[in-house]
Amino acid sequence: MNSLLMSKVFNIFKKLIFAHLLFLFLMSLFRLVFFNYYSPLDSLDGYYSDILKAFFLGFRLDLTVVGYIQALPTIVLIVLYYLKSEKFLEYSKKFFVFYLFITYSIVSFFLCADFGFYSYFKDHINILFFGFFDDDTKALLITFWQNYNVVLILTIFFGYLAFLFYLINKIFKTEDKSINFFKFFRFSALVFATIFILNFLAVRGTFGMYPLGKMIPNVSEDEFINKVSHNGFRAFTNALNARKKYLKRKYDLLKVTGYKDNIEKAFEVYKGTKDINRENLLKNITYKTKKIDDNEYNIVVIMVESFGMPILKYQSDEFNILGELKKYFDEDILLTNMISAGDGTISSLQALLLNIPHRPKSFAFSQSTYKQTSFTYTPAFLYKDEGYETSFIYGGDLTWRNLGSFIKFQGYENVEGKINIYNNLEKKDKEEDEYFHPWGIFDEYLYSHILGKLEKSDKKQFIVALSTNNHPPYNIPNDYKNKSLVFNETIKNHITGDFDLAKQRLASYAYAVDQVGVFLDKFKKSKFKDNTIVVVTADNNTIDGIMKYDDNKLLNSKNIPLYFYLPQSLKDKLSINTKVTGSHKDIFPTLYNLTLQDKEYISIGKNLFENEENHFGFNGSMIVTNNEKIEKLNKLKEKTSIEMLNYYKANLAITEYLIREYKKGK
Repeated sequence: MNSLLMSKVFNIFKKLIFAHLLFLFLMSLFRLVFFNYYSPLDSLDGYYSDILKAFFLGFRLDLTVVGYIQALPTIVLIVLYYLKSEKFLEYSKKFFVFYLFITYSIVSFFLCADFGFYSYFKDHINILFFGFFDDDTKALLITFWQNYNVVLILTIFFGYLAFLFYLINKIFKTEDKSINFFKFFRFSALVFATIFILNFLAVRGTFGMYPLGKMIPNVSEDEFINKVSHNGFRAFTNALNARKKYLKRKYDLLKVTGYKDNIEKAFEVYKGTKDINRENLLKNITYKTKKIDDNEYNIVVIMVESFGMPILKYQSDEFNILGELKKYFDEDILLTNMISAGDGTISSLQALLLNIPHRPKSFAFSQSTYKQTSFTYTPAFLYKDEGYETSFIYGGDLTWRNLGSFIKFQGYENVEGKINIYNNLEKKDKEEDEYFHPWGIFDEYLYSHILGKLEKSDKKQFIVALSTNNHPPYNIPNDYKNKSLVFNETIKNHITGDFDLAKQRLASYAYAVDQVGVFLDKFKKSKFKDNTIVVVTADNNTIDGIMKYDDNKLLNSKNIPLYFYLPQSLKDKLSINTKVTGSHKDIFPTLYNLTLQDKEYISIGKNLFENEENHFGFNGSMIVTNNEKIEKLNKLKEKTSIEMLNYYKANLAITEYLIREYKKGK
């Protein structure tokens, strides 16, 4: 063994370790900031042990990241030792300064990105993160600029990077010291083998069967404390892996649910009997409508951006979050136990349009190989066949997630976005930019456009609309007069994160909801109130990102309203359970049975007004509701004895089968 050369190598190893320990400390400090900022816990009593475990587990997870970073220096130093090149060893110090700075900077970026992601989704980075590239990226950048002090954030971040570079450089400029304990080691190969094994264990993070990054154990019964352990960089790599698998077409929902070679079994579970149609499996999800009158109706379905339900419990004259919609929620039909199909707009919209549950970890149809597939069993095709004019109206840009292109294949004769809405305004008495916010046109103009279509129509109308306003950066029109939003102590105690930003979010929420009420005011004064059904729902409950709940956290996190306006003559004929459970997949099957006479339709969802039916709500986070029960599946591969979770898995398998059948050219 060359002791002098080995001493130089170990001096570099020592500096690398000091730098890694410094960065591990910074990562733990970041975790502490995350905990303090997002913690919904009113008291830490009873949780101290769990919190310590979470931070220790987090340190181990951070160590796996550092282990990956160290892998290259380990290999380089071993190679340089055997090349016996002191000159290259000296050069390696400069290389490692920049190498560590770049890798630490990348990890730091994802820690910060994860911090921001959590503020919106209340989860660490997942596959939705790539929506930054799939969404309207320009609008997102405007959102960041308007919602956050971007200059201050960037100043702090680059100041941090400069400080980080200074520390790394200082560590590597410290004077080398002779390390003489090598006389106890006879073979350099044994020394390097030991180092290599230690590096491998750091990467793996555990002696267990699964690497720590693949299997992160829970340390507490509290969901938030368990999330504290995670770090943004590992969350990003996991999300990236999921995206790559999808792009490589490795997404196989039939396989993970256990029905790949036994799809008939899934239909048996769905039907609750072995007596199924095995010749044509889709006949098992084919129904015939049971219309209860002979009247014909226009249909308007509105999906309101981020219209979560739980905040509405604080409605009062002082905190008038519902605005003009309050009276209609009271006098019409409001289903209060609905959950969203997905946690993002596109996932819930797809579920609504295709009468299916959202498939976990799947990508938007409009950005997949299905983007030009016509799912001819879906609502617009059925209503078009019955003589309706079919329209999809979006308050934003139709290029968002290629939505406009996909919708054109789904039976909609008119596909309109913000420009169509603006161009059809009868009166324009403001500057053009006052009609718009970064994500689209203000909601009031979307609703005016819907009323205009009804007024100008000479045939039955089928309209599906998606609003944009209750969305970052939470703009409202300059001339809008806010309703009272006084935050009492109870509300304040249930808001997490930046309170000023929360007030801005809820002001935007109040505007968006109020405009639905204004729309209904005008609608109910029109001739259409006697021949039109209006449905209002939400895409998800993103207010969950800034709220904490006293009870039933699982339900509240996904809870959205589902409102029906029915002409009085029709409403009087129905017996409606407003506590029924369901999700987006069930909305159109309900409408089919109110508006179509003896029409066959395919649907995973059920008629919500059929009281004898057993109703389920499905959310893509693998949450299932059924009457008063709610359960969550941790993994699709997981075997469970809980009947409603097995029913959910069967529904997902059938959904995948249905989609593939239409892809093949049903």
